[in-house]
Amino acid sequence: MDMKFWLILPFVAHSAFAEPTGCPDFAVEKPRQSAGPVLRAADFGLSSASDKNATAINRALAEAKRQKASRVELAPGTYRCFDEPGVVIDGFVDFTLDGKGAVLVFRRPPEYRGQPQSEVLLEKGNILVKGCLRTWVKNVTMDWDWQTDPLADFMVVRERHIDRERPEESYIEFELPDGTRHPKYPEPVPLQKLTKMDPCRTRFVPGPHFSFGQTEGHFGAKNDWVSPNRLRVWPGIPMPGRNQNPATGYFRPNPAGNLRGVEKVAVGELYRGLHCYYGKNGLNLLANRHLTVSDVTVWSAFGMALVIDGPQEYWQVERFRVVPPTAEEFARAYPGVAYRPRPMTSSSDGHHVARSKGHARYIDCEWRLNNDDANNFHDRFTIAVKCGERRLQIINKRGQAYFRAAPGTPIELRRPNFDAIGFTSMLVKVEGDILVLDRAVPEQKGPCFLVWDRGYGTDNILFKGCKMVDSGYRNLFNSSNVTIEDCLFVRNGNCPIRILADYQANLWCEGLGATNIVVRGCRFEDPVSIFPESPVISTVCVTPPGWEVPPPDKGFVGGGLLIEDCTFIRPRGPVLDLRTGRDVIFRNSRIDLSGVDAARWPKAGMLLTDGAENVTVENVTRAPAAGVDAKSEIFPN
Repeated sequence: MDMKFWLILPFVAHSAFAEPTGCPDFAVEKPRQSAGPVLRAADFGLSSASDKNATAINRALAEAKRQKASRVELAPGTYRCFDEPGVVIDGFVDFTLDGKGAVLVFRRPPEYRGQPQSEVLLEKGNILVKGCLRTWVKNVTMDWDWQTDPLADFMVVRERHIDRERPEESYIEFELPDGTRHPKYPEPVPLQKLTKMDPCRTRFVPGPHFSFGQTEGHFGAKNDWVSPNRLRVWPGIPMPGRNQNPATGYFRPNPAGNLRGVEKVAVGELYRGLHCYYGKNGLNLLANRHLTVSDVTVWSAFGMALVIDGPQEYWQVERFRVVPPTAEEFARAYPGVAYRPRPMTSSSDGHHVARSKGHARYIDCEWRLNNDDANNFHDRFTIAVKCGERRLQIINKRGQAYFRAAPGTPIELRRPNFDAIGFTSMLVKVEGDILVLDRAVPEQKGPCFLVWDRGYGTDNILFKGCKMVDSGYRNLFNSSNVTIEDCLFVRNGNCPIRILADYQANLWCEGLGATNIVVRGCRFEDPVSIFPESPVISTVCVTPPGWEVPPPDKGFVGGGLLIEDCTFIRPRGPVLDLRTGRDVIFRNSRIDLSGVDAARWPKAGMLLTDGAENVTVENVTRAPAAGVDAKSEIFPN
């Protein structure tokens, strides 16, 4: 390329600091050779004619544990798993479950829950791997029974009925395209979210997006079938007589909010209507050491596709794919069933680490069309107030059910702005939402303490060769010692890489600090779809309004960040938005704004670095957007 069209940024020198190195080298052990037998699930009832294949696989697993077998093998084919509790791999050592290419199709009734994320992340996965050592799960595909219980539908706006005198009577009428007859007709269907999509049906686009709640078993917006493929929806009205999310904000104000929702859409627009959000999840990995997951594909899952929780340590995930089936794959798995493109893979996060002890590799993985975040690496904490000499009262509304610290774990207290105060104590007892410590709680300065369970730390993460294409929302790397290398980010719903610590009184408390992060050799192409002005890479520390955010010299979030050898193609928002942190190097990268309308996207390609200290930029080049002088600064005035 003719370099005269590129802006070459000079080296910007700041005070010296150690260059970030990212994730250190470590090994994940595979199962050791064993003389134990190999069992075949077909001998225990695995059959394409059965609806209870989870039970058959569990019988094989129980016998494998009794005989100390080295592996259990499934067989090629499609197997319905409509029975509870799903497949459970519990307490194995030096063991392999080899799917042999099997497709496991799940359908499990929802359970109504009071919280979107608590115990749901533990024991309820379609496949649960728990308390195992040197165990390997491989060569299996997971799906949901869309023929009977679709997780989502494409929905085209065919009519808007606006009644200003009676706003509660306003509604949107959707049509399922391709003459689809919904299998739930004539019963109303749960409706938890509407996301606008491109007519090509594979991409999200900016526009109105509706959320009607998140918890499993929650019904959401009022709706009624007009015909087998036309659904009338009242977007501001809860479904009468059905379970609703305990959070009250989804339908307030009402009925005025209903009218406003109807007015937001336009006839002819395509939406993805989600019938569920959080759920039992696909593959749950809980408290394992030296675990390998390879060549596992999730075509769809009710909930998150992959969840890690508990004292999990040393694991690797290779060629894990959260993608819809192709027409060819579908035909092989479901012969004689008409193929239709799927609007969704997992109904919430594609991958979520709630807590862990770290040391993880993610190699050549892929996420598409999931709802919510594609990836979220973090550790939970909570907020509490002093209520006795050695007692803390949790005031986060999700309570101890969300925090889940256990007696015997070390507890660290911090100020509301994340400042360390040098106090750590052992948790002695949990009494409801009261935490009892083994020594006196210091004086509380400010409205609360931040309470961290120091038994956990999701650090030392290698994320290499992965693809996030048309994936939901963000990729959150809220950990220390992280390398993100040779990855592809295309049309992520929101910020492709976000380094974050955040807490709210009624929602999540996530992120214990992030330092020493390397982003190398990655390509960001049309990086953001739903919220295109969002930054490509950001560091953020969120505290409630009026509560002080830690100053950059704390290095709390994004301290030690190296971005090098990366390519940014057509970003509509800033390439960097560093609202906190320090010691950042951005070098040997290019920003291509060719075809970007600068008048429409004034922050395209900018580096917003005022919130961080010690930022160095070297050999970063930029092709200008239309109507922009090639010599203009990408740093704002």
